[in-house]
Amino acid sequence: CHDSVPAERSGEDVDIILARLKSVKAFERFHPTLLQQICLCGFYECLEKGITLYRQGDIGTSWYAVLSGSLDVRISETARYQDAVTICTLGTGTAFGESILDNTPRHATIVTREFSELLRIEQREFRSLWEKYHQCMAGLLAPPYGVMESGCSADRMPDKENISNNSFMSVPSEKILRAGKIIRNAILARAPHMIRDRKYHLKTYRQCCVGTELVDWQIQQSSCIHSRAQAVGMWQVLLEEGVLNHVEQELSFQDKYLFYRFLEDEQEDAPFPSEEERKESQEELQDTLLLLSQIGPDAHMRMILRKPPSERTADDLEIIYEELLHIKALSHLSTTVKRELAGVLIFESHAKAGTVLFTQGEEGTSWYIILKGSVNVVIYGKVSISCVACIQFLVTCVTLMFLPGRCVHTSWRRRLWKACSCK
Repeated sequence: CHDSVPAERSGEDVDIILARLKSVKAFERFHPTLLQQICLCGFYECLEKGITLYRQGDIGTSWYAVLSGSLDVRISETARYQDAVTICTLGTGTAFGESILDNTPRHATIVTREFSELLRIEQREFRSLWEKYHQCMAGLLAPPYGVMESGCSADRMPDKENISNNSFMSVPSEKILRAGKIIRNAILARAPHMIRDRKYHLKTYRQCCVGTELVDWQIQQSSCIHSRAQAVGMWQVLLEEGVLNHVEQELSFQDKYLFYRFLEDEQEDAPFPSEEERKESQEELQDTLLLLSQIGPDAHMRMILRKPPSERTADDLEIIYEELLHIKALSHLSTTVKRELAGVLIFESHAKAGTVLFTQGEEGTSWYIILKGSVNVVIYGKVSISCVACIQFLVTCVTLMFLPGRCVHTSWRRRLWKACSCK
């Protein structure tokens, strides 16, 4: 249907094209009227692997959206095609070619990475759609045309409010919620005195436990728990998902005389476990502790990285160092450099897809390591590949460690650069 000339398309043709576009995530939020207009003026293109769609420096004539497949974005410092370096890949649902709005030269060469299907809109029609529907279309475009949410890129520790919003889950996963319930019921069955009202500085804290007692109890329950630090990481898993909470909403579990409360005890007159629930907790406790022991180290690592570097203990630094040994991008660094990194790295997490980590043209303040998740690289305008700061990262549920710029010591800055995967 897209192969036909727009003026010759029937209502049935438009309906078929519309159904296809609705299946592409990038078009989900588009108003039906806008989608219909795209169906009337868009062209379909299918390209084999290795086809160059356009080259860096060309004057654009069309805008594109990827219906299936993927395309490489290549940039050359010398303007010679042979010197072009692939800086990122565009996948299904992405769009590109917005330079046709102001007639600027193409800033990169686009080459199909595999068999790909594209929607193409010519310049005149695209400008007309942009004038009418730019608010809807902005999310598909890179800045300065697109409107995106800014994230935390300052040269500082993310504040507590940002961490609680971005790093901890507002709704616990079913698996961890169940784990918290099993442990609470087991405590009430075996040591009910641990959960009770407590007073501190003339204030009463209802139905809570003490951090040191929780660690003691957990170590006594299973032979798979070998240290207090391991137990702390296991409790941190519950705290991160909101199944266990500090009474003053602190974000890290500590093996100290601090008060913590299970989620079920947040409500007045929390239910006491029935006989059947007690039996279930006895049967499932060991499996639950094994589960927490497996995911506890990651939670413990995140907790340590959230601490200001000046507050990290020698044990904390050793744990971070051991984690860095498993990061392939840092394999070229010496032990000395890795240990220095352990003292200055800071944790950052973004659960919301579309968060902008930093934007093209900003002065760089930090160096990043991706621990989990993925980012998209969007480049607009004329840019040099040698300038790492001229890249915008769009975060997709990603966990990072970042190194503030002031901490990058001159003596090993070059070694960091060599270790970086995006050279």
